[in-house]
Amino acid sequence: MIRTALIIFLAMVTAACGSSASLNLINDYKDIPIVKEDFGVCKGYGCRYYIRTGINEQEWQKIIRIFDDPAENAAQERELIKKAIGLFERIIGPKTDTANDKAGAQIINFSTRDQMDCIDEAYNSSTYLFLMRKAGLIKFHSLGQPLRRGYFIDRWPHNTATIHEIDKDKTIKGPGHYVVDSWFHANGVPPEIVPASQWATGWSPDKE
Repeated sequence: MIRTALIIFLAMVTAACGSSASLNLINDYKDIPIVKEDFGVCKGYGCRYYIRTGINEQEWQKIIRIFDDPAENAAQERELIKKAIGLFERIIGPKTDTANDKAGAQIINFSTRDQMDCIDEAYNSSTYLFLMRKAGLIKFHSLGQPLRRGYFIDRWPHNTATIHEIDKDKTIKGPGHYVVDSWFHANGVPPEIVPASQWATGWSPDKE
């Protein structure tokens, strides 16, 4: 009984966004060049599997077309970012066997190879944001560092990608700091983009 309980506990603290060590693992990939034809995608919970993939010119043009009607302000651009990341996921999903990634992440899941927890999602969304920013598609925002909330005691840990409005305060309480959180939805569904200060309090779309 004690051994079973220990196994369950270890599964809980290493799955579903629960391990900060996984963020350190992702740092191993930070110096690898990222270009649209060749970049990495995390999956398997905590970036257990790192898959090199990419998009071709025809697929890239589909991303560009989302921005054909340019945003006139940061709020409009965030709506375009949502659509673009959803499309990125639909393009990349079949290439990395993550097309059937489900919304959220189970605390105990013994079949995670082709599923993604919030650490995987934060890394992948940050990569997509980087590619769009590098190409000049994103003009009103810069890419932020992944953000973490929860430390088991106050709430279950959760991580997300972030963006900052250009020329606005980059602190978590700043009015221009936003999370780009793909974890709440299944693969290909546009992510949630909300103020980081709101997200940090435990925000989720089902609480609205």
